[in-house]
Amino acid sequence: MVKLAADPPQGWHDKTMIVYSAPHEPGRAMAPNMVISRDALLEGESFREYCNRQIETFRSNLPQFNRESEGYGRSHERDAFQIQFTWRSAAGLLRQRVFFIATGTQVVVNYAVTAAADDFAAYEPAFERGLASLRIDAPPAAAAGMH
Repeated sequence: MVKLAADPPQGWHDKTMIVYSAPHEPGRAMAPNMVISRDALLEGESFREYCNRQIETFRSNLPQFNRESEGYGRSHERDAFQIQFTWRSAAGLLRQRVFFIATGTQVVVNYAVTAAADDFAAYEPAFERGLASLRIDAPPAAAAGMH
């Protein structure tokens, strides 16, 4: 595997993304994928406000957005919020599950999985293994508390 790294310019936010995609299979409109990314809270924004802002962005921008489930919890010993929804893309009806994971700093880790709605259940074991393998190098004690 090739590993990449670069130093961002001073004062810039690191919004690194890692994208994993299943091999494309004939007859499928899209290949299931996992996207892991870093994002930054806005100045003065709480983790809960960040989650609400992201959900509003989904609702406003994704055609036929339909929230299926959501809830606060814990992931990797950190506060987390999970939402699962469907939406209509050019490839057809997609199902996505997104985990927002607090780090206790201004950084939020996002873990998003996507597949065609009819195929999603078949890929859930791979999606769960991906989440379980996620490593976040920030002390969990600093991540406590959803303000």
